Amino acid sequence: MISKVPARLLERWRENAPRAYVTTLLEMMSWRVALALALMLFRSASQAAQLLLLIPLMQLVGLDVQKGPLGWLSGAIRSAFGMVGLQTTPAAVLGAFVLLTTAVALVSRWQSTSNFWLQQEFVARLRRRLYSSIADADWLTFSRSRSSDFTHALTTELDRVGAATAYLLQLLTGLVLVPVYVVLAVKISVSMTGLVFLCGAALLLLLRKKTRASRRIGEEMSQATSDLYSAAIEHLGAMKTVKSYGAEVRSASIFSALTERTMGTYLAGNRNYADAAFWFSVGSASILSAILLVSLELLELPAASLLFLLVLFNRMIPLFGGIQGSLQSFMGAVPAFARTADMRRRLRAAAEARPDAPAAVELRDALKLEGVCFGYEDGRRTLRDLDLTVEAGSTAALVGPSGAGKSTVADLVSGLLAPTEGAVLVDGRPLVGGARGSWRDRIGYVAQETFLFNDTVRSNLLWARPDANEEELVGALDQAAARKFVAGLPDGLETRLGDRGVRLSGGERQRLALARALLRRPSLLILDEATSALDSENERRVLDAVEGLRGRLTILLITHRLSAARFADVVHVLENGELVESGEPDALLAGDGGRFAAFCEAQGIRAPGSLDALRRPPV
Repeated sequence: MISKVPARLLERWRENAPRAYVTTLLEMMSWRVALALALMLFRSASQAAQLLLLIPLMQLVGLDVQKGPLGWLSGAIRSAFGMVGLQTTPAAVLGAFVLLTTAVALVSRWQSTSNFWLQQEFVARLRRRLYSSIADADWLTFSRSRSSDFTHALTTELDRVGAATAYLLQLLTGLVLVPVYVVLAVKISVSMTGLVFLCGAALLLLLRKKTRASRRIGEEMSQATSDLYSAAIEHLGAMKTVKSYGAEVRSASIFSALTERTMGTYLAGNRNYADAAFWFSVGSASILSAILLVSLELLELPAASLLFLLVLFNRMIPLFGGIQGSLQSFMGAVPAFARTADMRRRLRAAAEARPDAPAAVELRDALKLEGVCFGYEDGRRTLRDLDLTVEAGSTAALVGPSGAGKSTVADLVSGLLAPTEGAVLVDGRPLVGGARGSWRDRIGYVAQETFLFNDTVRSNLLWARPDANEEELVGALDQAAARKFVAGLPDGLETRLGDRGVRLSGGERQRLALARALLRRPSLLILDEATSALDSENERRVLDAVEGLRGRLTILLITHRLSAARFADVVHVLENGELVESGEPDALLAGDGGRFAAFCEAQGIRAPGSLDALRRPPV
């Protein structure tokens, strides 16, 4: 499991999440953010110019704009028209209005597409970065974490980060436009502008709790959707068992409870936003009414100035509402960024060492485990003082009951895990640091649960080695005894296998997985319970293919089914994390009271030479 963070540090991280979000956005998308700000400024200036055209239009309909504070604005507009050789005639003013409207529309279109590109590219970069951190984390950290948490972070949470980007850009647009309107309002009436700001600030203070609630609900939403995502994956994966137990109703009930919880958090978020919008609308109407009353009763502004000021405030106050709404929505979405950023930080702390130019690791002599112990943070030890040797070019079988530590040995040998004590040596070289990654490049691995992509046979093979040519593909299929059945598929190598290889039988999937492993031309082939889920017929086909590889590469066969050890040069018996026996299969079987002999007897193999009965010609 990814290491936990102290609650105080986690709370501090969440408090700084908006700042961290903005910092990350600027670092990753600096020139796009600069373009967005430039477009905002240009659009704000164009909208302000549109508003100023109201002054000559009021004059054209008979209102006196020369009196009061509008006089200097009227003169400035006439001068601007004069600079291009025009008078403030109806045609000129309306033509300017059309041109400005077109400019605003064009900039808005550019801004919309540019901002959406910024949003999507930012999310894509975060997604690639998080996936790389997941892939680079050490195996112990990855295996002890819920894969559904990673999937949820890469999809739903980062989609919410994209929404946060949209809200932030909307917030910035409002913040850029408000000062333009404020400057115009101050020129007309400082006192009225001050009154509006005081009322607006009071309204925002009253709604501050709603903004804080948005953040809290956003965090609850992240947790609820994460749990729902995990449950969906688990329940769908267990559907065969659910149906076998007749537990469809109970399973649906459990899932429905999580669905209700998720719906509740979304409803709470929507209710919180709607409440804030309601109070802001009521407050805005009250402020506008107060402005009108004060203007009429106390300030005695000229009619044209009063009309212009009301139009201006009518634009400004909704802007305040938009700013408040965007801020609230942003604070509701930013917890998703905090969770993904925190996940990446912890994964990076558990990243494997990857030197820039790692030296190649080849197995030419022997693979050794010397005094190896392995345990977990909770104190459980799965291996104790293990000494084991696998000679290059030999076939070694590691057998024992479930829970003996066989798969842990496979993970240590493949460099996925590092021993807590002792050393894993390849030709005397310890597998530490970057050597572990280099060694994994020389390993072929076939597990009990083989994963095949919903793609063609060719693509599934090339996934292991993209530069392999046609001859090498066919050769790997030959070695794995898979060429014949692949040739019989509807489209041969181009046949799509379906979800997790559903179009193939279990034995065919394993032989294809073996071909994929052999395509890597490994120094060591690890078969980790690769046949334990197969029937006898398919197990024999897979093992016959493996037997044909004897002497051509080093093979480590891990199994609890002793029939799979029929062609091993040496058998190592593991029990309770300790090596209890090693030797040739028949010699161990002939031993009196040995553990291997006892295991064989339990599986119907009772006398020396019995293993020979399993060594039949290939099917």
